[in-house]
Amino acid sequence: MPIDSRSSIPKIVMDTSTLPEAEQFAYWAAHSRGARLRQVAPGPFLARGDLWSLGGLQITLVDIDPFVAVRDQALVNAVEADYIQLVQLIEGAITFEAGGVTMDLEAPVSFVRDYGQPSTATSTRMRCLILYFSRDFLEEVVGPVNIQRALVPVPELDLLRDVAMDLIRFFPAAVASSAPLYATILRDLAAAALLRAGVGRHGDQLSLLAKAKAYVATQPPGSLSVTEATAALTISRSALYRLFERDGGLLAYDRRRRLRAAHRAMCNPLNTSTLAEIARRYGFRDQAALVRSFRKAFGRSPSEIREQHARPETVVTMTQSDEIREAIESIG
Repeated sequence: MPIDSRSSIPKIVMDTSTLPEAEQFAYWAAHSRGARLRQVAPGPFLARGDLWSLGGLQITLVDIDPFVAVRDQALVNAVEADYIQLVQLIEGAITFEAGGVTMDLEAPVSFVRDYGQPSTATSTRMRCLILYFSRDFLEEVVGPVNIQRALVPVPELDLLRDVAMDLIRFFPAAVASSAPLYATILRDLAAAALLRAGVGRHGDQLSLLAKAKAYVATQPPGSLSVTEATAALTISRSALYRLFERDGGLLAYDRRRRLRAAHRAMCNPLNTSTLAEIARRYGFRDQAALVRSFRKAFGRSPSEIREQHARPETVVTMTQSDEIREAIESIG
């Protein structure tokens, strides 16, 4: 039952208890391409979760057995996931590793996970509320969020949790067209909590960053010029670099975009383009240049990725795992 027809706000339900024990973890793990998941101990894996899609925000309330979720640099490079997780741990504990720091967190606690950066999470049996915010949607009011850590407990975090849980109970009676309003309410409460906890800052950099990203998207692949970009955006080279500092600069940001697009092409078993054609399409000098950059970014060659994802033509039906994965990946 992928969609709860009683609710005007679409709800996706996942429950592994209805499956044979041998299939439970694999079924749950299929919901994410954003992290490499593994089971802590063999045996049954019980996960029961609901997901509500509100556009720039997805809400998940989940009870789940122990697992490990690894998002290493190769996966960050390969899978564009431009969203920020605000996790409120209600029961259980989690060990969170990011930026060379290991944090042992016990409920009740809230922490931020930036899917644009590597991290590893190892949990006990836990219950948690997860808010997946589109980066632009959240940073519009809080400014750049460049952290992965536990948040200082502030009253605004309790308010955010209580309002989110009340909205979840209200969703069956809600009007679907009001979903963006509910997303904005929770976004603004989250922003207040983050600012109170010392995360982010108000400013006008986000609108400039959005303008810069839109400019990059209009340029033919491989043709981007820093000089032309500064002229089009009417800013200095140093200001442009600061906008894309966490990406290593404008050109590094653009190269990663093009590599991700090439990676998606390699993952598509129906894409029959040659490597030379893909290199030209995504702005690489030649096939050799694409292969070198691809292996450096993803740890594997394009042919290895293609072999991994090759499959015979079959009739594909969408599972609940597929729907959850697509909902999260389409945040925004």
